[in-house]
Amino acid sequence: MSIHYHPYTLYSRGSLNAVSRRRDFHGALIKVDEVGIGCLHPWPEFGDPPIEEQLSILREGGTSKVIERALHMAAVDGAARRRGVSLFAGLEIPLCHYSWDQNQASPPQIKRVIDEGWQAIKTKGWANVGEVLRWMDSFASKDTTGEIRLRVDFNSCLEPQQFRNFMEWMTPRVRERLDYVEDPFPYEPGAWMGMQERYRVRLALDKQLRGSYEGYDVAVLKPGRREWRDLVSELPRYTRVVMTSAMDHAIGQSFAAYEAAVAWQELGERLDLCGLSTEHLFAQDDFFGRMKSKGGVLQVDREGTGLGFDKVLKKLKWERL
Repeated sequence: MSIHYHPYTLYSRGSLNAVSRRRDFHGALIKVDEVGIGCLHPWPEFGDPPIEEQLSILREGGTSKVIERALHMAAVDGAARRRGVSLFAGLEIPLCHYSWDQNQASPPQIKRVIDEGWQAIKTKGWANVGEVLRWMDSFASKDTTGEIRLRVDFNSCLEPQQFRNFMEWMTPRVRERLDYVEDPFPYEPGAWMGMQERYRVRLALDKQLRGSYEGYDVAVLKPGRREWRDLVSELPRYTRVVMTSAMDHAIGQSFAAYEAAVAWQELGERLDLCGLSTEHLFAQDDFFGRMKSKGGVLQVDREGTGLGFDKVLKKLKWERL
């Protein structure tokens, strides 16, 4: 197996979640056997070795969670490119929520969400829950439709008491729009079940999902980081599923969209609004420029083969690993 790689850096306007303050994100595209394209995009904040170490591990024949998924991505992409077909042929990508960018001005985002008819938004949460609630209430006051659902992801940055404050300080108009709270504090089944019962709130679990069966209503899966079928097979049948990108390169985002489209065929209505529309969180480049989201519909590059981007990929300089 021959592997070439192309290093890249993505740039955001500011922090993307509660555990990271970075604005630049380093990764690498890999090309396997001259055809299949995969995306190595580690998140050191969540325990991944940085990209230099990932490449060193791959060079030495080792593996990691990030490497395994990148090689799988390249295998799926490569098979389609060899056949000369798009992976998205005949597939429909499920609708998505709008990933709110706290680093951009709110008014144009509010206008876009309302004008385009997005069904839900998802914002990052942070430790100052009073401030988070003020922002959510401000959004709710400007939601002229009264129908846009609110999702918030705390990345487990709260203590249980802070989450209790969050729920108890919430205004009625925020409460009636609240769809779910993702990873409010580190998962512990009993504590999460207690919050569900006390506040009648839907909780979503991303971190620590494997081997966890109770205390949450929604399972958040990132196909670019984990094999979703293995995880879904362990879930209770009533658990809803939300698939999201890993906030990574457009190649990784497109792969997540492909996997979500396949999952939609298999899971049907069990699949909830997804979180695949993340291209606007980063500075535009030749890849992100070929992706667009409107009203919850993610448009990918269907013109090329595999995951697309044929013309852009041909222009890249590749180094042998």
